[in-house]
Amino acid sequence: MTNTTDSIKEREEKFGPEIDTSPGVPIDGFSDPNGEYPNREYFYGSGISKAARGEKINVLYSGGGDLGVDVSVSEQKPSQYPYNQAQETQSGHSFEMDDTPGGERILVKHRTGAGIELRADGSVIISSKSKKVSVTGGNEVVIVEGKADLVYKGDVTLRVEGDFNVDVEGNYNLNIAGDKVENIKGRHKKVVDKDQNYTIRGSRGTQVGNVNTETILGTNNFLVKGNQNFYVEGNIEMAAGGDLTQSSTNEWTVSANVANLTARTVSMLGHKGTFGGLLCDFQGKHFGGLPLGLTSTATFYGTLLGKASEAVHSDMAGFAYMAAFASTAGVAAVGTPVPVPPVPGITPFLPTPSLNIPSAPIIEAQLMTTKYGIRNVSIDSKLREKIELRDEYFNAFNFVPNVHQVRSKLRDPQWRKNSKLTAVLVSEGRLGAGFAKTISPKIGRTVGKKGTVNFGVNLIGNNPADNRSKRFKIL
Repeated sequence: MTNTTDSIKEREEKFGPEIDTSPGVPIDGFSDPNGEYPNREYFYGSGISKAARGEKINVLYSGGGDLGVDVSVSEQKPSQYPYNQAQETQSGHSFEMDDTPGGERILVKHRTGAGIELRADGSVIISSKSKKVSVTGGNEVVIVEGKADLVYKGDVTLRVEGDFNVDVEGNYNLNIAGDKVENIKGRHKKVVDKDQNYTIRGSRGTQVGNVNTETILGTNNFLVKGNQNFYVEGNIEMAAGGDLTQSSTNEWTVSANVANLTARTVSMLGHKGTFGGLLCDFQGKHFGGLPLGLTSTATFYGTLLGKASEAVHSDMAGFAYMAAFASTAGVAAVGTPVPVPPVPGITPFLPTPSLNIPSAPIIEAQLMTTKYGIRNVSIDSKLREKIELRDEYFNAFNFVPNVHQVRSKLRDPQWRKNSKLTAVLVSEGRLGAGFAKTISPKIGRTVGKKGTVNFGVNLIGNNPADNRSKRFKIL
């Protein structure tokens, strides 16, 4: 038997050269050159595995877990000798095939605690202390007939090159503690058979790059607690098959270059105000105001076609009973000048209250300068550019570029050094991952400058067959 004190030469001198001269490994294969056996836990006892004798149970690493997630498994019954065939290595690896009645299991355990275990009740435990990689070359099917809990403590990236189909026969609940961002390159279609409710505690913004159409077959209720601003750069058309009602507790203002109000029956009522202008015509059956004695306090401006008992500032009052300032009042009995003081409130929106006659300059100034005037509406054209992918491509494109457009853009160092832009283009497959490399990859046609020395294989002249031709270099 060999030992660590004598050398190979000494063994040859002692036992002869016919004895096995391998470095410390006997011919029968049993050796312990490093003195590692028996293991410390087997000192002064049986060398049969304690796991085989049931004195210890090898288990996998079971750390981690999450609140509300049940990771418990059935308890493992200690092994009974000689049912457990256990193998253990000096570093701590173990392999067990246990046939103990009621505790049948298979265990493959790494020294770190990682491994796979099949327990007596059919449970399978897979444990990894570090990275776990699973690669399937073909199809993969996973069926869970019970409850499933999937918990990731870090980030999760799911990339599907084909279709991604999810069928849920019960409720679908999604709780997000942070932001939710969806980028949809194609169409987005949603069908809801029952009710749909949105609750947004913050602000909401919606941008539509083309036509927006909403069809409501029932009642549409629009409730706004604060202000409602409605700006349209084009035309607005409103039509009601029934009644159209508008109401305001303060003011109702309508301004336009041309305003038309047409009805089979029209009523315009007010306690005071101004109606008409210097070039307005009034025609109707009757015109009256609040009666005060035998006179009327109604004030109008323009041409009045009708009948009046008294006319103030009238040049032609053909049927006036009394005309104060009528130069040709055919039937006026008395013509006495009556001073007319300015009446507050006749033109309440004019900048100068004393000028209460709605002349053309005053009306034009009111339409152009006051809050009651005509407002020009212009929607910022940059909004469309923002909708058209400018944010997604960091202002480099407002459309989905092709390969040629990407190459043209990246000729500019400004865009080529934009790591955010290039990362998006690489992720979409529009740009290669090695675009930044200035040296082309080796394709087998580039060699060193010194060349390689080779010998020819074809004979030259009358040289003998064992003499090859001259050597040469391949550059």
